[in-house]
Amino acid sequence: MSLVERAIEKALAPVNRKIRQMLTRSLVTGVVEDLQRQTLQVKMSSADSADDIERFQNYGCSSHPPLGSEAILAALGGSLGQLVAVAVEDKRYRPQGEMGDVFLYHLEGHRVQLTANGEINITANKVNLTASESFNIVSPETNIISPKTFIQGELHVTKDIKTDANLATTGTINANAAITSLGVVSGSNLMAGGISYLGHKHHYDTDKITLGPVA
Repeated sequence: MSLVERAIEKALAPVNRKIRQMLTRSLVTGVVEDLQRQTLQVKMSSADSADDIERFQNYGCSSHPPLGSEAILAALGGSLGQLVAVAVEDKRYRPQGEMGDVFLYHLEGHRVQLTANGEINITANKVNLTASESFNIVSPETNIISPKTFIQGELHVTKDIKTDANLATTGTINANAAITSLGVVSGSNLMAGGISYLGHKHHYDTDKITLGPVA
């Protein structure tokens, strides 16, 4: 190598070093979540580690990566003193889908999956939906498959209620229109027009009143 080549190599050495340092792979060893921007502790090699690495996440999405996740670090201006995390992933827990699928997932296995044909699959042990004003479902058909369904509060139905089984209630059934049945309507007592079936009586002859109904 000539003196000129050595001089050029020496002059370019700082530039080459900055270029090599611009991107690096690391392992996440710690996460600090109680700041406005999440910061990471990372290990880049057996001898190199860094703290307080700002992690930039896309607006509207936030995650708390498990320890052992892999992070891609960018050195702003080629300076290791200005490292930021631009991507974090843990391949141990990444779900695999078909081409075009999108996942929102947790390391414990619950997830939301956007699949082909406009389908969204939610898999979880428990799903909580909280709305401070209203919750609307607009669909030509809604299916609920569950051995038990509980509704707390008033239920308002604008069309017919159909059932293939019995209708049981511990309270009163009130109707502003006729109640019809093809079978027997039974109960401890029936009321019609405010008159009790068991307590009602009839006039007969001219001045006599019948007793109540008997079995």
